[in-house]
Amino acid sequence: MRIWLALMLLACASAASALETARGLAASGAPHLALARVEQLQPREPTAPGWAEWEALRLALLVDLKRNDEALKRAAALPGNLPHPVLRLCLLAAARAAVAVGQGAQARAYTARVLWQLDPSAGEARAARLLIIESYVADGQGETAFRAMLRYEQDFRPLDRDTAERFVGALLDLRLDKGAVNWLASLEDGGATKLRLQLRTGLIAPDAAIAQARAQLSRYAKTGGGTNYWQVLAEAAARQGNGALRVEALERLLNHAGGNDARRQPTPAKELWQVYLTEAQAAANRTQLLAGDDMAWTDLAARRLGASPHEARALFAYLMRNGHAIEMRLGAQLQLAFSLFQGGLDYTALHLFGDGDIAAEALDPQARYLLGEMAETRNVPALAVRYWQGLASPPNAAPGEWQVRLATLQWRTGAAESAVGTMRALAKQERTLPGPAANRALALGREMLSAGKPGLAEEMLVALLPLVTGEPARDMLYALGGIAESAAKFERAADYYLRSALAQGPQAPDAKVLQARLAAAANLARAGFRDDARAQLQWVIGNSKDSAQIEFARREMSRL
Repeated sequence: MRIWLALMLLACASAASALETARGLAASGAPHLALARVEQLQPREPTAPGWAEWEALRLALLVDLKRNDEALKRAAALPGNLPHPVLRLCLLAAARAAVAVGQGAQARAYTARVLWQLDPSAGEARAARLLIIESYVADGQGETAFRAMLRYEQDFRPLDRDTAERFVGALLDLRLDKGAVNWLASLEDGGATKLRLQLRTGLIAPDAAIAQARAQLSRYAKTGGGTNYWQVLAEAAARQGNGALRVEALERLLNHAGGNDARRQPTPAKELWQVYLTEAQAAANRTQLLAGDDMAWTDLAARRLGASPHEARALFAYLMRNGHAIEMRLGAQLQLAFSLFQGGLDYTALHLFGDGDIAAEALDPQARYLLGEMAETRNVPALAVRYWQGLASPPNAAPGEWQVRLATLQWRTGAAESAVGTMRALAKQERTLPGPAANRALALGREMLSAGKPGLAEEMLVALLPLVTGEPARDMLYALGGIAESAAKFERAADYYLRSALAQGPQAPDAKVLQARLAAAANLARAGFRDDARAQLQWVIGNSKDSAQIEFARREMSRL
């Protein structure tokens, strides 16, 4: 009985340590790695010890990674008997997710439970109150949000500067400039939020606002910060009627919006489209272009690419929406996307084409390839899949490379079965998989394994193995050995490890061969094939030049 209790205490301590490690990974700026650890180590049953603490961390990570729909789905399935401290954390994370996807009422329902049923700490109560305000902002209920801000300030005086900045920014977005003036004195002098408020209320002229914003942006030239100053420039340019500056500012703002693949957060995409069209018509009037003369518009856009890329992009955007010939519209799509790509405005392109009502199927295939490439590079897998799904392999892609890249992106969006299906289709093509594509496939298998999906990883790698040769084949066999070993399939593991060792060929054995032989020996012994295990260890003793490795093999021999 004492032994059993000791083992239970040891298991609990180990689980707590694993949870703290996952929390540490999240706090260190590695949320993807932390989530992979959660998926691998969280107990499967909600009734298991520690499940609730793991679930609270999982929900927080899902929201941080903008996987808000998944977070809300899990929150809706939370057991009702969770300990209150953990349940409060779960519900606050769920409220954040609801605000992010524009479900204000659902966010308020979660925060109401925290505030009125679960006895929150002071910090949790503050967080819940702020989430309620954000939920009203998300719903566009400006007056209600403003009253909630005033009540918050009464309860938590003095209001800190960061919160005041959030309040004023939200009110300015909602066009409640008079309400925002309540916190003018709390804002940082020279800060973007204060400049916006001063500009809106006539306390500063547009020229002065532009000069100050430009000066502040020059300080962030190397670091790429200062996003909110682009908002100041966009609003000041609108007041001046400076279309070129407004286009530049909105493009930068959209680029700084990042890769929110949920595509539900409000971005300046719609405003940028409108400004593009206005600027294009102004440029056409200056050069006396006629509406409907697509060739003349295209020629002007091409000539303006070097001198004024913002104007050129406005013209391409106009042609994309209003060109008479389908060929002109498709060509303009590609030109617009490519110009943004060349300007380092990848996120701008992704939002511009992805936040509106433009169906991927209606885009030029070359534009879809390019947009998907940008989404892949910027780690926005959902958008990459959206653009690439259904496209044929590009002409310059090596055999299998396209399918492996698509499968990897599908996996990262949570579409595991789609990813495996893509790889099954690749395996049926019976064409040798080049080294780079094989290495990508192996990396995908390791991602699946790290996420606690060894079955999917094994199915995919086994299907691809006949298509792989050389060094990638050795690595793939070794990985399959590890998967089989983790499932206590020791005979199968030994088979994979030994095949990995033999795949090198007749040359002098390298470190991988020796390691594979040792792994094969260990699994042969566990499978009961002791003579075979001794043969592998003897081979290592006779072929290794590493004294420590030889000594290890001899020690293992003595135990058989």
